Amino acid sequence: MKKKILILTFALMIGLMGLTGCTEEKKAGKSTTEEVDSYTAEMEDTLGGQLSAPSEAVTKAVSNTWAVQGSDDIYELNVDGTGKKNDEDLTFECGFDDEKNITLQMRIGDAQMLYAISTDETGYGIELTSLDGGEDLYFLPADLEFLDMTDKRAEGILGEWSDESGNTYKFDEDKSMEIGGESGKTEGTYSVVEDANGTRLLRIVVSGGSLEYEFTLNEDNTQMDLVSPGTDTVHRWTKNK
Repeated sequence: MKKKILILTFALMIGLMGLTGCTEEKKAGKSTTEEVDSYTAEMEDTLGGQLSAPSEAVTKAVSNTWAVQGSDDIYELNVDGTGKKNDEDLTFECGFDDEKNITLQMRIGDAQMLYAISTDETGYGIELTSLDGGEDLYFLPADLEFLDMTDKRAEGILGEWSDESGNTYKFDEDKSMEIGGESGKTEGTYSVVEDANGTRLLRIVVSGGSLEYEFTLNEDNTQMDLVSPGTDTVHRWTKNK
């Protein structure tokens, strides 16, 4: 089976949506979603099944169990568009509106809510901004513990590191970081988490994307080994004095 090419990039989504044109009347996600996915279906027929619809890719990306920051609510979103808010059943669909927002439309009983989706600076959470006058939501994965940089499990990361190619990585207490290389410096943010299995993860977020590593530190925090989840390649960083 050919591997599907996910076309979930902002540039391509905007390009596809531009085919439908804009109207003065503001529409809520669904109609544009159907038009974009219809175009993708036509492309899929032409290219032999190598594409997946943008809304399908977004749905996969948000399918998780989420804790709502600032409340005790738990949302479970499944890839088939079903889920739960605590003990209440819900359905949802992802798409786009004519303002080029990536959207999530949720139904719980008779209530219907529409949100614009954006990622947060941790690279793990998603921010849901209400498009219909409701309450904004901030989702974080329910199975992750976010570690403060005073925590002994995370504090060893602070400081500046060098990899085997001579690139540098500087981590500050305020969760900001800087990467230095031959092409100059890149600023970003980072977060340190521990999952339900006790695995510690470092995620670096820069403009255009993010990188995640499982990491281990030696006893005196002068060496860090990093492995991208699902791979066996070990990247070794050494702390600069």
